[in-house]
Amino acid sequence: MDTQIGNPLSIEGHSIDYIPEDERHGRVRDLASFWFGANMIYSLFAAGFLMVATGFPFLWSVIGITIGAVLGTFVAAFHAAQGPKLGLPQMIQSRAQFGYVGAVLPMLVAEVAYVVFFAACPSLGAIVANVFFGLNIHLMVVLLTLAMALIALFGYDLSHVVGKWLAALSIVFFAALTIVLIAHPHIPHASVVHWTAGHFNLGIFLGVVSLCFVFLAGYGPYVADYARYLPRKSSMWGTGIATSIGLGASALWMFYLGAYLSSIGNFSSGTTNLLLSVTNGVGHWFSDVTGVVILAVLVLGGSVNLYAGVNTGLGIEASFRPGEATPRNSRKARIAALVPITAICLWASFLYAGNFYVDFNDALAVLLILLVPWSAINLTDFYYIRRGHYRLEDMFNRRGPYGLIGWSGMIAFVASFVIELPFANLGFWDGPLSKRWFDGGDFSWVVGLIVGAVVYAGLAWKIRVSVSDTDRLRHAQVHVTDSPSTLEMVPEAELYGSE
Repeated sequence: MDTQIGNPLSIEGHSIDYIPEDERHGRVRDLASFWFGANMIYSLFAAGFLMVATGFPFLWSVIGITIGAVLGTFVAAFHAAQGPKLGLPQMIQSRAQFGYVGAVLPMLVAEVAYVVFFAACPSLGAIVANVFFGLNIHLMVVLLTLAMALIALFGYDLSHVVGKWLAALSIVFFAALTIVLIAHPHIPHASVVHWTAGHFNLGIFLGVVSLCFVFLAGYGPYVADYARYLPRKSSMWGTGIATSIGLGASALWMFYLGAYLSSIGNFSSGTTNLLLSVTNGVGHWFSDVTGVVILAVLVLGGSVNLYAGVNTGLGIEASFRPGEATPRNSRKARIAALVPITAICLWASFLYAGNFYVDFNDALAVLLILLVPWSAINLTDFYYIRRGHYRLEDMFNRRGPYGLIGWSGMIAFVASFVIELPFANLGFWDGPLSKRWFDGGDFSWVVGLIVGAVVYAGLAWKIRVSVSDTDRLRHAQVHVTDSPSTLEMVPEAELYGSE
């Protein structure tokens, strides 16, 4: 066992390889505090603010936020539950559905998602630092990105420690901020919330739902990465519930808070300046605390995306490596991958800093129709087709039973994506059914989830593990040889795995 396992000040030694049982540690309930601390991010607050900035009724905004966030959290929780069971990064597990090389397709989609979500953190953080402290935006983008890269470099254990403390700090601080907003808005010409004032529009309502959904479901490609060190016997239900509590509670709180501030601020478009006027009403010290807390959470939130980006980047590289690409426990490999991915994220952050809200919303709309098909296929495979039983060693074997290309996954992905398009509103593309039936609202994610799951289940039904097989294989164990990266399964496991 690596003596540095569990040490938050040690650079993580694992990357895309399996985490052996003797290196597993932590408690399921820790996921709730970690994800709460990492997800109390200002981008959620700003998004909630903009959802009602057009004068959309506050009540319908709250309903839309709740529906989208709950459904998105539900999807993310089912992905998280795979972590302790498999001990692998989420996107490596996609090789079972898409094939050894075919999995590069969803990996690239996930990599784009990491960059999109990451870039929101330093760019928004720089805007906050500029408004609250008068600091240079471009300088702060660089400094915040470097801080995020440092946490991502140390990896899993440091992130969990920082998340735990930020969760406690966030609960205290945002409780105080909530009271301040409700009791003393300190906003010139402040309004009161009119719950049903304004005109309901189906397109805007569906836009609110889809935006909140993609914010939370967007964690799907990497929630398992932060649960894979938990003991293999950890409850899958417990893992999913703890993850959903952390993500759901933080997201709803921030979305609601942002929407409320927009409503009492007469739908102003200046989110950060309006927040500053509220905190200055209490005192400049409160504004300083607000700025520091927001920046601290953004640093952790950005590092989470960067960490997953490194894992997935190494997975993409390994997919094209000749021979059997058994991963090595190399800290050097993680550092080598971190540098170029950080550079790409820094470039994206500078782009956001110029026109954050428009660019971010457009990027989220595109991600929505790309992530949903992968998520539907992955969850269908894990919970319905293979019922959690995989030949883990073949995740790293290009000549293994999963094949180079998993045609069931590829066909289902393309079919789901194509059928989503008429229901999608991407800004630059407004599908004909979106315009005709939904007032320009995006309904693609509902269609994508259903079609992706049904098509994949139909194509892969022959390899489905039956209930009797599941009972017989219940005690199958994964054995680790002297090399932690080499896996062996008991003979019974030969029953499942190939298409």
